[in-house]
Amino acid sequence: MKNIPIYFNQNNALPDVIQQNQYINKIYQNFSNVQTQVSIESGYFILTMMPSLKCDLNCPHCYLSKEQRRSDEILSIHHLSLILKKIDDYYEKRNINQKIILVYWYGGEPTEMGFDYFEQAIELINSIFNQNKKYIVKHTILTSLIGVNHRWFDFFKKYCDGHFQTSFDGLMRGKGYLKKWQEKVIEAKSFGLSIGTISVVNHELLKLGAKDTLDYLSKLGIEEASFLPFMLNEQNSEKAYDKFAPTMNSWSQFMIEISKDYFYKKQNNQPVPEIGQLAFILSQKNKTGLANIAGQTLFLLPNGDFVLPDYKDGYKEYMRVFGNGIELSFDEVLKSSERKSYIRKQLLKNNNDDCQQCENSHYCVMEFWKENKKNDDCFGGKLYIEWLESFSYQNKDNPMIQKIIEQQKRSIIY
Repeated sequence: MKNIPIYFNQNNALPDVIQQNQYINKIYQNFSNVQTQVSIESGYFILTMMPSLKCDLNCPHCYLSKEQRRSDEILSIHHLSLILKKIDDYYEKRNINQKIILVYWYGGEPTEMGFDYFEQAIELINSIFNQNKKYIVKHTILTSLIGVNHRWFDFFKKYCDGHFQTSFDGLMRGKGYLKKWQEKVIEAKSFGLSIGTISVVNHELLKLGAKDTLDYLSKLGIEEASFLPFMLNEQNSEKAYDKFAPTMNSWSQFMIEISKDYFYKKQNNQPVPEIGQLAFILSQKNKTGLANIAGQTLFLLPNGDFVLPDYKDGYKEYMRVFGNGIELSFDEVLKSSERKSYIRKQLLKNNNDDCQQCENSHYCVMEFWKENKKNDDCFGGKLYIEWLESFSYQNKDNPMIQKIIEQQKRSIIY
C-alpha cells in the first residue's frame, strides 16, 4: 500500500471534498519546492513552442484542423520577447538559483517558420535565459524531415547539440512519404546528426510488427524512439481514428514485444535505439507522484495562449487555454483558475477509480489524465508496466539485464 497516493484514507477511499482541497493546497505549496524541481514553479519548465501551426501535411493523427495547418499566423518576435521576459521576471522574483528550461519546438511543422525567424527566436531565448542568470537551456526540434535540407542540418548542429526528433509512423502516410523520409534520415546521419523518432502507434505499425519496427530503426541508426498511443481528437473522430487507431491492449502488446527485442539486442551488443516509454517508466518509478501530473509543461500558441492537451466526451483531445502570455503576467497564467482546475484534475487522476487505486499511476504513461476506454487496457499502459516489472524481477540475478535497467533509471529521453 505504500505507493497508494496520499489522498487516499486508510480504507483506500477518497476523503471528503474538504480533505481533498487541503491536499490540493498542500500540493501547490510543494510545487515551489526547488529541491525536487517537479514543476514550472520550482524552476523546471518544459516550454513547448508552437509559434506557428503551419504544415503542408495531412497526417491522420493530427489534432490541428486543416485551416490551422494552412494558416500563416505566427507569434511575432516582439510578442515572444514580451512573454519570455515575463517568464524571466517571474523566476527572478522567486529567487530560484537554478532554472532548467527545455524548449521543445513543435507545431505544425517548425521548419515552416523559416531560418530567419527560427534563428531570431532561439537567439532571443538564449539571451534572456542566459547562464549568468543560472539558466540551463536545451532546444529540441520535432520535424517531419520531408522538407529539410542541409542548411537545417547545420542549424541542428549549432542550436540543438547536433540532435533532432522526427515523426515515424510506418506506412500510415504512404510508401512515397516513407521513402522520402528514409532518404532524409540517411542524409542526416551522414551529416553526423543524432536522431530520435516519435511514433504514434497505428495499425500500419502493428502490421509491420514490433521486431521489424525496431530492426528498421536500428539499421537507420536511430538513437532513441518513443511510441505514443493514437489519440482521438476533433479532427480524426469521423474516419481516421477508426481506420488507424489500435486498442490500448494492442499498444501494450506492441510495447512488450519491442522491449523484449530491445533487451535481446542490448545483451548481444547490437545497435538499438533507446525506448522512450521504457526509460520513462523505470526512471519515474522512484520519483514523487508530482512529477507525473503535467506541472512542468505548457504549450505556447501563435496568439500567445498558454495551453495543454485536455479531454472531453471521454478521451477526445482538445487544447485547454490557461491564459494569454501577452496580456497576463506569467504568475497570473500559472495561478489562473483554469490551470488550477487542470492540475487538480491531474492530481485526482481524472477521478478514475481504477487509476486512483493503481500503484503504478505515478509512473505510468498516461501523460495527461483522461477517461480510460472500456474493456481495454488503460491509457497508462498497465499491461506493459506489469510485464516490465515482472521481466525485471525474473531477471534480478542477470547482471547484464540489471545493468541495462539501472542505466535506464538514471536517464530519461521521453
